Amino acid sequence: MKKLLSLVVVMISCTVFAETTPVMLSLLTPVQWPDKDVDVTGLRLSLLYGECDNFKGLDIGLINRTNGDFSGLAIGGGNIVDGTIHGVQLGLVNWNQNGSVVWGKRSIGAQLGIVNYSDTFCGLQSGYVNVSGSKFTGVQHSFFNNANDVEGLQCGAWLILGVNMAYGNVTGCQIGIVNYANTMVKGLQIGLVNIIANNGWAPVLPIINGNF
Repeated sequence: MKKLLSLVVVMISCTVFAETTPVMLSLLTPVQWPDKDVDVTGLRLSLLYGECDNFKGLDIGLINRTNGDFSGLAIGGGNIVDGTIHGVQLGLVNWNQNGSVVWGKRSIGAQLGIVNYSDTFCGLQSGYVNVSGSKFTGVQHSFFNNANDVEGLQCGAWLILGVNMAYGNVTGCQIGIVNYANTMVKGLQIGLVNIIANNGWAPVLPIINGNF
């Protein structure tokens, strides 16, 4: 019995002082084990709110926050990553504001929720509101899609029921009720109102607009 208790104490001590842990349990940071400055490679369960440094694995909780980079699957009411994402965020609100506009440091994967936000992102955003603060490559699918630069597709729910906004350059296609692009490098807009501020076939056209 003494040997077993000693082994448990040693394991807990190693986990507490290690830089990486396979399991993290959080009630409401800082009430969690181990500390929030530890990396997680494995499983994190957050009852109310949990924080960690870098994360790899399965992340489940009400509000999950990763202060560094994230790789894996996050399932929660709110999923927040301050670094890059390589994986999937599944929740009511998915947030990735790493502040980086460097393409080599972009996040890659999928954000699936009611509200999805990212900086530079490559992959899929699907929900009711999708926002990319910098360059988005892939597919934005919701009732409201917003990005600076777009390479790929912005489309409304059921294809046409949406508003698509791109304040920079678009290379690809926008499909919705209202489509706006500052500059259409190459591509099409299909919808009720199609606006291309700089170089479209016309500044505003119904049904279809574009540039090739």
